[in-house]
Amino acid sequence: MDELSQAQSSLGRALGRARAGEDRELAQKVRDGGEQLIHLLAGLLKLTRVHSPENRAFDAPVAELGRVLATLGEALGSVSLVTVEDQVYLNDIRVRTDAKPGATGLGGELRRHNTGGIDFHAPLTGPQIRALVKGLAGPPAPEWPRGALGQWLVEQGVSAVELHGIYRFQAARSDREPPARAPEAILQLLLDLASESWEQLAAGRVLNPLPIRRAVVEALEAGLDAPAFWVGFPDCPPHAAHAVEVGMVALLIGRTAGFPGGLLQDLGIAGLVHDAGYLAPSVGEGAAALARHPIEGARMVLRQRGFSEAKLRRLRAVLEHHRDQADPSGPPSAGGAALRLAEDYANVIRLYGAKVTRADALGAMLKAGGRLYHPALAQSLVNALGRHPPGTLVELADGGFGRVAAPSRSPQFWDRPVVKRLDPTTRLPTGALVDTARDAVIRRVLPG
Repeated sequence: MDELSQAQSSLGRALGRARAGEDRELAQKVRDGGEQLIHLLAGLLKLTRVHSPENRAFDAPVAELGRVLATLGEALGSVSLVTVEDQVYLNDIRVRTDAKPGATGLGGELRRHNTGGIDFHAPLTGPQIRALVKGLAGPPAPEWPRGALGQWLVEQGVSAVELHGIYRFQAARSDREPPARAPEAILQLLLDLASESWEQLAAGRVLNPLPIRRAVVEALEAGLDAPAFWVGFPDCPPHAAHAVEVGMVALLIGRTAGFPGGLLQDLGIAGLVHDAGYLAPSVGEGAAALARHPIEGARMVLRQRGFSEAKLRRLRAVLEHHRDQADPSGPPSAGGAALRLAEDYANVIRLYGAKVTRADALGAMLKAGGRLYHPALAQSLVNALGRHPPGTLVELADGGFGRVAAPSRSPQFWDRPVVKRLDPTTRLPTGALVDTARDAVIRRVLPG
């Protein structure tokens, strides 16, 4: 465990070096501009109750809204407005609505059209703003209201506006929604969100869990046993790869243990930011940083205003992801226990993968159940990864070599995984997948 601590400390130093520079001035501009944008848009929608959008009463607020959008666009590129319940975010920064009368009702106005957010990809002219206001204030279409409104806006020449669905903790995919993303695209999205979230937290901003939650839901819907999630990461910062790896293993543990959907989603969010506490200026270095980064990470999660069951689950998971099961202060929460297992497994493989097989590493961790790990969750990790966990180097009966490409598909195939063949000369993946339940038999398992 000393080597594990050193490895984790090394990761903490790498995260510190990767910390994005703070730009508090820009953040304040976004908040101020966001308040103006929301107030103006909400006011224009309210004004439609007494005047047509073509009325001259709209001239001044329409011109001001255009100016604000142009200013934000210059600073941010694309301007993304997101509403969820009574909260509003602008480009991942939460915007105050209580100081602007009527702004708190903007989410309700958008939800009439099954819309939760608007992206402005370019500044809007006066006529385009009037058309947007007219569309949002009008009656929603009886079928596919968001799609119908978006199509109508394009017909009115408002092509720079993109409408998004309602953001919920649980979202069911309707038949009219766009096709699901491929696992490769979901993996890239998770990696991007891990990096972006750390940058936001390092800059003193509030964690926006909504885009991460959506990506976690997509991963769960795509199936955690998809090989794309396990055969290697594209080029990305090492800390992002570590965060996604830990998050995916934790999700496997939770799914196998029967965690409910909401807890699974919050576990995935916590996995992507569990080490962000290393970015805090006061975290220190070495052993001090290793001991302190969970508390600093929890403080970052606390920046999000208000309390909910979801936030508390994320908070505890981040705070307790290094706590032993037999800790004198009490065992970690279910989320914290799952993250502890997932992170230790990732670090064991990184440190000892060239010397021992992944199954041997799992066996050693299983023996620590009750002391370091929750015994039932440790068994869930074994059940989820399978007899030959992803990445295991194997020799097949036909003399070829490969690496296991996915976790266990079911108890029936616990010891018969999908394998990605390796080129016999270069030992690089060839892209060909072999289902050992049908096409081949594993002759032996090798370290490495």
